[in-house]
Amino acid sequence: MTPYTFSKLKALAFMVLIPIFAFGADTKNDRIVSPNDNSQYDYWLSQMTIEEKIGQLLMIRLPWNAKEVGPKVRELMKDVPVCGIALFRDNMENAVQIQTFTKDLQALARLPLFIAIDEEGGRVSRIGKFFDKATPPAYEIGKKGDTAVASATARVIAQRLAKLGINMNFAPIADIWSNPDNTVIGNRAFGKKPDIVGEMVEATVRGFASEGVLSVTKHFPGHGDTKEDSHNQLAIYPHGRERFEQIEALPFIKASRAGTDGIMVGHIITPAFKESDKLPVTFSNFWLQDILRREIGFDGLIITDGLDMHALTDNYTASQIVLGTFLAGADIMLMPINPRIAYQALLDGYKSGLFDDNRLNQSLRRILRAKEKWLVKQ
Repeated sequence: MTPYTFSKLKALAFMVLIPIFAFGADTKNDRIVSPNDNSQYDYWLSQMTIEEKIGQLLMIRLPWNAKEVGPKVRELMKDVPVCGIALFRDNMENAVQIQTFTKDLQALARLPLFIAIDEEGGRVSRIGKFFDKATPPAYEIGKKGDTAVASATARVIAQRLAKLGINMNFAPIADIWSNPDNTVIGNRAFGKKPDIVGEMVEATVRGFASEGVLSVTKHFPGHGDTKEDSHNQLAIYPHGRERFEQIEALPFIKASRAGTDGIMVGHIITPAFKESDKLPVTFSNFWLQDILRREIGFDGLIITDGLDMHALTDNYTASQIVLGTFLAGADIMLMPINPRIAYQALLDGYKSGLFDDNRLNQSLRRILRAKEKWLVKQ
């Protein structure tokens, strides 16, 4: 793949000033159906318009407090033919409502949707209140030192998600809680040592997979030894390559080998890395291509952390954010602060030659491959 750098965005600065308007994408409700199950994602790709292809790069959050497919939701999904939806507590009322909502969302889309959630257990649980027994935080599971417990807990979570029509989980956490001042991760991590965390991450990935739920391991390259919360500002990973290879990298390597469907990249800067391009990992070709793809060997979905976080929005425009992450090598841009602006920026970037069909299709094949593998068979 041709390396792209964030500096190329300067030449496209005029995009930020382009009026935002919705392209007339094909919004028919009929699904794209393959005549050959062995090449379904190739067939999908051949049938998609450029507007549909660009839309597949985005996973969005719905309008606040949306609990049904009303006019605002319908209009948004017509304007931006997204690959998926991330659900939060404000979208949920009870189990029946969630089941109806996810089914109705799927009915709006021409391609199956990823419907995703953060369901780690412990303090990060969106659906726990709808079931009799809460699942424990990862740290409590890690202290037991038993991968069977991690796998069993993952299966319980996945069964609950599948029952509600949710097919992707932003879990497990592969961060190592090596900094006691780190409160954003804390007991969300499986432990303080890479071997324990790696074993639990691997078991959790396999547990989700056994119940047909996609796993997205996070937050690459490691958010456990940072002091900052990337919801509010850029987090700083203070160590160099030797430390990374010995500690933070290991759980992500385990997750990749276990077959995690996605790896979520954090809004983290790594000033101690001499090879780094000094950009946030989210924008870094070095981190996404050289380290994650080539050295770790991960060929699944690279998904950004939420693009609405202040770590990015306080420093870059909406167009710069979505273009920067895609050009660095991300496949799915999660929760842009304005989905229509993000969609338009990507579409304009393609039409102006900032990226080509080869780069676009690399991400689309990974997205469609995951949809074929997990969603069509359900």
